[in-house]
Amino acid sequence: MAKTISAGCSDEPLVQVAHNSKWITHPIYHRQGIRGALTDIWVRKGVYERLSKVADALQPHYRLVLLDGWRPKEVQALLYREMHLTVARNNPHLKEEEVDHLTQQFASLPSEDPVSPSPHLTGGSVDLTLADQTGRLLDMGSKFDDPNDRSWTSAPVEPLYAERRTTLLEATRAAGFTNLPSEWWHYDYGNWVWAWYSDQSAACYGPTRLPRDSSAA
Repeated sequence: MAKTISAGCSDEPLVQVAHNSKWITHPIYHRQGIRGALTDIWVRKGVYERLSKVADALQPHYRLVLLDGWRPKEVQALLYREMHLTVARNNPHLKEEEVDHLTQQFASLPSEDPVSPSPHLTGGSVDLTLADQTGRLLDMGSKFDDPNDRSWTSAPVEPLYAERRTTLLEATRAAGFTNLPSEWWHYDYGNWVWAWYSDQSAACYGPTRLPRDSSAA
């Protein structure tokens, strides 16, 4: 699945995403107390610009919510371990290699490989959901990071949840994002996952780090 990295936009900076009238920032791993999780959300500049288009495309009774963007490798490693434990606990009948396979549908291995790094390490992945006009997060038919069949974007969930997922999916696709099929909340632009699902010859974004003068970590 790996794609080469194009030199055209690989040096695009990470930018901080602030809470504003267009969207709500809800850095979920920091709020969950995950060690090393960022207090703010950071994405590539091109992703930021496309998120603005997503927010503008939503109907007035919806607000876009940003849950996560760029994340450190250490946090990715912790999340992968926790997901692996959850999958193993919930599926005691599975063999180890089956647990590994199922885990990787919901959490990437921590990697800084220049061609196929952990998607969130590129700054090109964002986790999104919807809120109502008051800022209350809406039920999307499964919990965020819940490793079960209902978390697949096209899962046969109740009509209200399906409508919300479709709303988010259509707005993000129109802005150039691709969706990870196993996670209704996960969207990509510019990285190797985006390149794969959009049939691009190369990705724009490889692994990156926060600006040196950042105190977000």
